[in-house]
Amino acid sequence: MDEVCIDKAFLISYTPIDVMAHYPPEKRAHMLAVFQHYLSREHFIGVRDRHPERFAWFADSIDPRVPGYVERAAQDLDQGAAGLKLLPLFVDTEMGDERWRPLFELLRERGKPCIIDLSWWYADLDYFAPSVYGKYETYTEYVQGLAALAADFPEVRIQLAHYGAPRLQDRGDATIHYQRLEEPIALVRAHPNMCFDLAAYQHLIRQGELFPYWSALKVVEVLVAGVGAERIHWGTDWPYLGLQSYPELIRAIHTAPFLKAGEAEQLLGLNAQRFLEGYRCPKFFCRR
Repeated sequence: MDEVCIDKAFLISYTPIDVMAHYPPEKRAHMLAVFQHYLSREHFIGVRDRHPERFAWFADSIDPRVPGYVERAAQDLDQGAAGLKLLPLFVDTEMGDERWRPLFELLRERGKPCIIDLSWWYADLDYFAPSVYGKYETYTEYVQGLAALAADFPEVRIQLAHYGAPRLQDRGDATIHYQRLEEPIALVRAHPNMCFDLAAYQHLIRQGELFPYWSALKVVEVLVAGVGAERIHWGTDWPYLGLQSYPELIRAIHTAPFLKAGEAEQLLGLNAQRFLEGYRCPKFFCRR
């Protein structure tokens, strides 16, 4: 973080629950044996406790299929979590599942935000979330459950991870379909309590592509035109870097010709600070 000049960041406490869906069922036992050594809630809390001024912790690993999930989320907030991270498809559910509603009631009660990874780009894998596989033909159909929650809980601030996680590329085809951003843009436009993060946009950068990496920067341009710079947060998708370093990605934001004065600073930190409204965060800003 020091090398990249990031003063403070969101720290998400991943555990195997949050990654196992990536793997076909026959590989999950092996991957669990690998991940359990370093993907633990306690590890991330320890990092936060050692550097409280550098991290805003978002508690993860929430599975509404397991009794006690609301109570466990409340305990995380009691321990100082800035908010919650939800990955519905990773636990074979969708945001229209009524079991997510009590968590929104908790967030409203505590005045805390949430980050949601909708993972639409994985919904076409039959092993990823079997209960959702083949259920929806379009992104817009899929997000109706979340749209209802956002409307019913306008006080709950929602960040859509990975700019809403639309499927911009078809499997086996490198073509980037930027027009598919219009569906998540329509969702965020309709709900003032929603915003985007950019995490994973850098994975669109091609081998040998030159600065400012327009394959990725085009996503930012389309989102800014669609919802405004004030509703977009830069994100890393750490530890999945891609082909370019974080300093290069940040430099591309600072020099983007479509951004007006002050908008790069909004994307790189000021918007995140506002997202944490009520959370004591003296500085959340990525310096030039």
